[in-house]
Amino acid sequence: MLSKNVKRALLIYLDLIISMLIWNVNQNIFGNPIAICLILSTTTFLIIFTPFEIYWSFRDFWFDRWTEMYPNDLIISKLNIPINNRQSKRKRYISALLIYPRDNKLIQIKNSIVIICHGFSDSKETLQNYYYPLAYHGHIVLAYDARGTGGSKKLGKRGQFLKRIDDYKKIINWIKSQQAFRKKRISSIGFSIGAITVLSGGFQNKIIEKIIAISGISIYKKNLPRFNPLIIINYLLKGVKIFPNEEYNRKLSPYLVFEQLQDKIDEQEWNSLISRIMLIHAENDHVIKFKNFKENSSILNPFPYNKAILKKGGHTHKKNELILVGCTLDFLDR
Repeated sequence: MLSKNVKRALLIYLDLIISMLIWNVNQNIFGNPIAICLILSTTTFLIIFTPFEIYWSFRDFWFDRWTEMYPNDLIISKLNIPINNRQSKRKRYISALLIYPRDNKLIQIKNSIVIICHGFSDSKETLQNYYYPLAYHGHIVLAYDARGTGGSKKLGKRGQFLKRIDDYKKIINWIKSQQAFRKKRISSIGFSIGAITVLSGGFQNKIIEKIIAISGISIYKKNLPRFNPLIIINYLLKGVKIFPNEEYNRKLSPYLVFEQLQDKIDEQEWNSLISRIMLIHAENDHVIKFKNFKENSSILNPFPYNKAILKKGGHTHKKNELILVGCTLDFLDR
């Protein structure tokens, strides 16, 4: 089966032939000036190429990889986690799911709770195929809807990334305030924008024992995808800051968070912090480019078993689910 890049190359090749044909017809048969020929041939190229590019982009973002699962051996309960806001007297909540196995002995052995932070276009249910296996292995999983999505839609806008980090910190505090979870080991896993949340919001928090960042960005302002029209339109509609100021960029850039902290602490403490981090990225990620992984790795310098590089899968890691689960369980149980 042909890859998408090969298909795109063939499409461009055929598209150019048709555009050249249009140019030739308009110049040699109708005698139109060069400007008219250029406009008509370019328009022809775009009319042919654009629908295919739109289809491929939609397929990459909203491709349903697995059907919905209804596990009988797991207990799934709905939660409303309070998010206090000093400026508002109205009580506001984060919508979440708590998933854990029926085997209490297994839960006691793992003594672990894992927080799942989904990506920009996802919800807490999207990653079921990824976090259900973690629950089967004894980890308590807390998957929540970020503000502006799913059950937390009324809490704010999807593009309020800094407030997403604040919400994440409040969820950590809520977990520590619960008698049932107070002594549990806390880990966090983030996808894409969720990776920014767990790295920027959790790197300095020593309460979090393990952090896994999947398809994470390094420097927000420099590497935010701006050349895919579908992504940009989606970002603008959801209130994402395309051109942030320096402070906003610093808070949303894990690389800059690492760099700033590294200058303030000794080597022993730094090594202790970075040993908690695992980075996972696909080389053919066309949304958050693989160079983000390289930049984060250059400063964290993770051990070989603290990183996973996948050849294919793209930004959504299609067909990589089993590898992701295996890497995650190995890192969490280490």
